Amino acid sequence: MSGHSHGSDESAGIGGAAGHEVGRAAGSLGGPASSPWRTNAGIKPRPQLFGKVAPTRGWLHSVPTGVKLALIAAIGIVALIFRDPVINWSMFVVLLVIGFTARLRLSYFLRTWLYVAVLVAIVMTLQFFFGSLQAGLAVGGTVFACVQAALLLTLTSTVAQLLDTFTVLVSPLRFFGVSTEAIALTASLMVRAISHISGLLGEAERAARARGLDSSIKARVVPAILRSVKYAQDTGRALEARGIVD
Repeated sequence: MSGHSHGSDESAGIGGAAGHEVGRAAGSLGGPASSPWRTNAGIKPRPQLFGKVAPTRGWLHSVPTGVKLALIAAIGIVALIFRDPVINWSMFVVLLVIGFTARLRLSYFLRTWLYVAVLVAIVMTLQFFFGSLQAGLAVGGTVFACVQAALLLTLTSTVAQLLDTFTVLVSPLRFFGVSTEAIALTASLMVRAISHISGLLGEAERAARARGLDSSIKARVVPAILRSVKYAQDTGRALEARGIVD
């Protein structure tokens, strides 16, 4: 009886050790131990160029997307009608305050502002030599105001919300025999393709750098072009297989 108990205890010990090993192996595959592997794998997500919503939600996130689009349209119309640097830069300041009250950080805007500042500086320099400084300031205020409004839209609206709003906007075209579903699908595919191709360009650039071909345009562009064509062909075949396109 005691031998049987001893055998059972030994079996239980072996089973417990085996279970411990299995659990540890499972943890190495899906548990916290997998974190270093995932971190060092070098797999990077594709860039999200549209609808990169700010993680901190503010009151502007709850505003309907159509209202925010109408605001952008109104800003563009006002800027084109008045062409006044005071009005245009005032709109930019107001939009900046709106962003801060909506709990959007300054870091969300800085990179885009830097790119826009380069363009505005070039335009203002040309206006200074060939036109007037006031005209250059007006153009700069218009660009910054419109870009800031677009940033508020993309930081507080998802791609799905933007596409839904776009579908509503083009819905009157049904009366003219236009397939609004096809237009919405085209817009959706375009948004996804831009992000995908941007990721392909980044991957091709990293691959060329790894081979020591940083200065070779061919090594950086040709692979991205070939993979972009394959992506388009795969998308077309998928749509055809589902009967979405003829």
